[in-house]
Formats: sequence, structure tokens, C-alpha cells
Amino acid sequence: MKNQFGNRIAFCVWVNDIRNKPIIDHWPSVIIDKRTMEDYTDMIRLLKDTGYNALDIFGLLTNRDWPMDIESVISAERKKLVDEMIENAHRHDIKIIYGMGVFSWGFDQIIKNDPEVRGTNPSAMCGSKPKSKVWQQKVIDFVIGNFNIDGFHLEVADQGRCKCFECIKENNVQYYSRLNLETARYVREKWPDKILLVNTSGYIPWGDFVLREDYHYIYELGKYIDIFIDGGNHGLFIKENDRADFIDRFPCDYGTSGGFWVYPPQRWNRLRWFLPYQKFQHSHLKKLFQDGSRSCELYLGPAINPGTEINIVCSGLLLLDTNRDNSSILKEAIERLYKPKNKGISGDLAKLFIKSEDAFFSNWNPYRKTEIPEKYSDGIGPCFEWSKDNFQRAIPGELFLEPLFGKSTGFPTYLAIHMTSEGRTKYKKDLQSIFNDFSKLKNDFYDSERVERIKKCINNVIKDIDKVNRIEKLKK
Repeated sequence: MKNQFGNRIAFCVWVNDIRNKPIIDHWPSVIIDKRTMEDYTDMIRLLKDTGYNALDIFGLLTNRDWPMDIESVISAERKKLVDEMIENAHRHDIKIIYGMGVFSWGFDQIIKNDPEVRGTNPSAMCGSKPKSKVWQQKVIDFVIGNFNIDGFHLEVADQGRCKCFECIKENNVQYYSRLNLETARYVREKWPDKILLVNTSGYIPWGDFVLREDYHYIYELGKYIDIFIDGGNHGLFIKENDRADFIDRFPCDYGTSGGFWVYPPQRWNRLRWFLPYQKFQHSHLKKLFQDGSRSCELYLGPAINPGTEINIVCSGLLLLDTNRDNSSILKEAIERLYKPKNKGISGDLAKLFIKSEDAFFSNWNPYRKTEIPEKYSDGIGPCFEWSKDNFQRAIPGELFLEPLFGKSTGFPTYLAIHMTSEGRTKYKKDLQSIFNDFSKLKNDFYDSERVERIKKCINNVIKDIDKVNRIEKLKK
């Protein structure tokens, strides 16, 4: 269709991000159990029903540790489960894009045990040593040889890079683009029909832009891939004012991750937050389409959370027809999910979703507080390289609700890092008013349980606001 995104990709970063119950495990958990399979099945149906045509997913086989023999990475039982997940997606006309680290994310054990790939980074193979390329190709051969995937998500930069004497001769954009290009070329020559997507997470320090003089490295990479995702985790790497011109000259599709998303908190109760952002994402995706983009990679989360669910559905419907206004999409989503007893009531519920989104964004501060005790921080600061010149331009993008790492339920860091005490007080007041309005609508929908889940979410956010405020008072 003329007004449709071609590559409507849902992004399940790790296999349990869509899990409807928390999992107490080290991040990122790649356990596949009955709960994982059930929630995955429900998500595939939702994606099919709302217009997505691909699922990009990490963690089907491993997270950090390919074994030295590669093949023993999974048991026969797990292979059966992964095959079932892939077949399930294909039955619903959803393509599976396998999330794969390029020279990193999975090679920690290989780096420890093979000095021929070792550089300066314990989690990333040296990009100048021939043996590194051999290991990468072994992984690709194994995945394609054993699983009916439709393509690869190539991620080279998220764990940093080697900075040995040879590698450091190339700047970040040149280095990462070269490794992606070499990997893409290998796949393209052997399996020309596979989808190849490159995600730029970590390509350059967060807060910086790709310099125009470095565009040619990305343009060359674009000749060998299908989709280039400038995610925008903490800011886009291509300036928005330059984007239309960049896309016009680019050999493949350019896209983003939708402008804003909540990173699913692995260890939290799934009804602990309520953050619809469908209006924000609608605006971002429409502008992206106008600039010439026809691809996107939108983050998923547990669909039992009503804010997450409405975000997934509304964005999927927009990708099918970018001419639609936000109001009509939101009303359709509500009619599908909540089943109103009369048509007029859909608009009332839609207004409350928008009020909930506005309540958050009008009270948050997009700039991160950097001077905050470690136990109240999201823990991502040391994980990324931040711009020395434009640190304050690095704004989410990707919002972490709890600390990324740990094995216990985490502190609600987003309310401490991105809100002042005044902002939290106002946010709480807004939520209390919204809660009362939601309560009045319970009997107007056949699926009243969904309305009840919204109320539980709002109550839990209010409790977290009180918790953060108490701690702030104690600190004083």
C-alpha cells in the first residue's frame, strides 16, 4: 500500500521481554519455559492481528556464551522449542529475524579461551584478527544450518569495541560499519534471500551525531543490507533535519525504534507501571514516514500491561496506514481490546489514555540526573559511551524503569532519575484524578478486567511515587 511501512518489525530484544510474569534471573534471561511459550504464542497472534510482519528476537539460543564447539549451545529439547517458536511465527506470516551479536554479545567464552581473537575488550573480539571472522562465520553457519530463520539483526557496537593498535586506526563509524559489512557480505553471498538488518545501538557516544564525512561508510554498508535501524536509544545518530536527504541517498531502508519506548523491567510485577506513549510514537512514525522511511523496529513488552498493550496495537495499526490520525487508531484499538457496550464510550476511554500519557511527559525531565546514589540508579551509565561534548543531548529513547542488573525486584529508578519531587507530586495528583475517571468506566465495557488492570497499574505507580518521595525526604 502507498501509505504503509513495508518492514513492520516488532522487536523482542530478549526472549522473556514479553513474559507476562516477572522472572527472577540475571539479565538478560534466556530461559524458555512453559510461561515463555504461552506468552510468545499470544504475542504472535497480537502482532498478526495488528499488522506487524516480522519479529526481531534475541536469546533464542544464548546471551553471552557461545561454547567453543558452537553446536553444544542448546539441548535437543531447547532446539525443539525454538523450532516451534519459529514455525508458530511463520504460520501467522510473521518473519523471524534472529538477533545476533557481531564480534560481541555471545563471544565472552571464546575470547577467554582463544588468544587469536583477543583484543582490548573482554566482551568483543578484535576486529583486526582473521580468527575473529572465522568464529563469526561459524556462528552464522550453525544458526542458518539448524534453524529456519528469515534473516539476521546484526548488532556490533552495543558491547563496545577493540581498541588495539590496529583497530584504533579506524573511528567508530568506520570500524563498526566494516565489521557489519564483512558479516553481511558473508551472509549475502551464501544466502542471498536472507533479510539483513543493522542496528546502530552504541555506534558512537550517546549524544553525538554521525559526521557527514563518515556517511560514506554507512552508505557502503547499505549496499549489502536491507534495513538500517538508527534506534535512538539515547538520541538519534542521524540529525533529524538531515534525515530526509540521508534517506534519499541511502541504498537500503532507514528506520528507527519509534522515538520512545519502555524497556521491559525483567523482575517487576507486570502491573507496576502505566505508561502509554502511543501519541508520542504516532507523531514520530508519521514524521519518519514523511522523510522517506519505510522500516521500523518497535520494542515489545508484556501485553498484560495495558499501557504496553495499547502501544503495540496502536503503532501496528499506524504502520498499516500512516494517513490515519491518532484518535481513530486509538478508538479502534479500544474497541478491539475493551469491547465497549456502546460506541460513544470508546472516545471517553481514549481521552483517559491520552491524559495518562500527557501526565507523564508533562512532569518528567528527559535529562538524566547523574548525581544519584548507585542503589537508586538504573545502572546503565557505565554500560555505554556518553558524549563528552553533548552529554545533555543524550535523552531516552529507551526508558529503564528499574535497575537493569540484579536478581531481585528493583527500585523504581525512572521516578528518581527523570522526575523532581515537584514533578512526582504533580504526577501523583494527575494519576489520582485519572484513576477516578477510569473507575467510572468499568461497567461500560464487556472486558471490564482490562479496565481493572489499568486501575491496578495506576495504584502501583502512586505507591512507587510515595516510595521515592519517602527516600528523598530521608536523604535530606
